Amino acid sequence: MEKKMIEEIKELLQSFLAPQLEGIRGDIRALDGKINGRIEVVEAKISGLDMKVESYRRELLSEIHRVEQTLSTDFVRLEQKMDLSLGAMTEKMDLFRREMLAEIKAASK
Repeated sequence: MEKKMIEEIKELLQSFLAPQLEGIRGDIRALDGKINGRIEVVEAKISGLDMKVESYRRELLSEIHRVEQTLSTDFVRLEQKMDLSLGAMTEKMDLFRREMLAEIKAASK
């Protein structure tokens, strides 16, 4: 009798719990599907952002290169102007020195 009661309780639990567990498994599968779907959406958005960031990076590098070229050209021109100015100043100083030496010699006589 005790064995029969245990069997009946076992059958009752199985008949009650088995459908409940199957329902829970189905809910878990559905939730897993939703989560996977959301993950795919997030990954797609991240991929899109990666492409935008890469595009901006390339654009920025191109602009930096352009600015470097412009500055390099400007510095070369500035250096040339400075060389010309320094050359002219050196010539004027040499001329002034020669004139001063000539005046000193003339005043010494």
